[in-house]
Amino acid sequence: MFRYFAATTARASSTSRLGQRVVQSRRVLTGTTRIGQIRGMSTQQNNSLSDSNVRYTIMAVAAAAGLSLFGLAGYAMFFGPGSMYPKPVRNLLREAGMAYMRPPEKQDLPKALECYEQALAQLDALGTSDSQHARDMPHVTGLVARVATVCTEMGDLDGAIEAYNDLLERLLGTDGMRDATTQVRRLLDDSLDKNERQGILRALGCANKLAETYEARGQRSKRRSAVLPHARAASTADADMAAQWYGWCLQLVMLTYQNHFNHQQLADNKPTTQTPSFDPDTLPSYFPVDIVTSLMYNAATFYSGNAQIELAEPLLQRALDLMRHGADGDETNVCRSSILMSHLANTGVMSGNLPAAERWSIDGLALAKRFPNNADCLNSFIALTYDLGIVYEASGSLESARVQYRQAAEIATSTGDDDAAKLASEAMTRLA
Repeated sequence: MFRYFAATTARASSTSRLGQRVVQSRRVLTGTTRIGQIRGMSTQQNNSLSDSNVRYTIMAVAAAAGLSLFGLAGYAMFFGPGSMYPKPVRNLLREAGMAYMRPPEKQDLPKALECYEQALAQLDALGTSDSQHARDMPHVTGLVARVATVCTEMGDLDGAIEAYNDLLERLLGTDGMRDATTQVRRLLDDSLDKNERQGILRALGCANKLAETYEARGQRSKRRSAVLPHARAASTADADMAAQWYGWCLQLVMLTYQNHFNHQQLADNKPTTQTPSFDPDTLPSYFPVDIVTSLMYNAATFYSGNAQIELAEPLLQRALDLMRHGADGDETNVCRSSILMSHLANTGVMSGNLPAAERWSIDGLALAKRFPNNADCLNSFIALTYDLGIVYEASGSLESARVQYRQAAEIATSTGDDDAAKLASEAMTRLA
């Protein structure tokens, strides 16, 4: 396999959600976002070619081990020690664990869900008279999070959405869910209790998961719309909700970061700015780089999947800035940076900005080739090679395009990536 990386031509000296390969074409989202500042974050000029009507199917790759670490870093199971739970609840949790904490082929998810929900109901009943088990206590909200996770694994997205909304209401209250700026003010308060700050970060992770789940349910409804006419309206409604919650998360993070950054600027006798530097060293200490970049990545893939390139592109660029374009040489950062570049190459293709697509493809390939045995680098290498084929095809360099498509097909076939191999083969057939 390494020979394919080494044999890349001098001109080639491009992106999916976690664990999936997605084939995307231009689509229109009727929903709106509440992010007014994203467009201003872009540092790239629009050099669109005159032929802006070119349409190509793009290849999207996700991190195998995850740019979606947000689900782990900002959102987790907050179970407390067993002694915190009354004996009847402990018994239910033990029974649920025996059904859930097993290899997938031996899991009994319906049984686990039943036991977790019964345990939660008992805790909520106790919480009405015992503040130790109040509905917003970590060991209680952790149980709600587990219910949401089990529902998701069962494919019960309705139940997962209900659980995530319940969890957010417990953590923030109804008013806190409506307006992210309330949480911004709290995070910026240096006197905020550590546990309260942790609660806001849990809510941030939960809101991200809620957005992802609305997005997944909307995609499922869209697939069903061919035979179920009402499903299209449901898909649009879920896309609206996904946009709303991605917007809520981005507003919370970006406003907090901007205010924190300007506070530091003033302390250093420097001018304030509307756009922070996106240097990872300038982030608030409670916002790890993994959380911020993963949120930007998740939101960007949602926006690009719905043809909102003007929102996706600056998020991808800023996430890449926070990872310093893989300049530290760390394998994980290098390969994740190559994935971000493959998404940026795709946004160039989708918007008709082929010079940008070529630039991101070449830069991404240079990173991906550094760690050919890393799944993230390998996946992005395939997509970036394919994207470079699109660029050459659109510019009339058909022989160069064939070389890129052939290489993408060969590597995809050798690694068992049937979807990518099919896409690249179809491109070669088109040029035959």
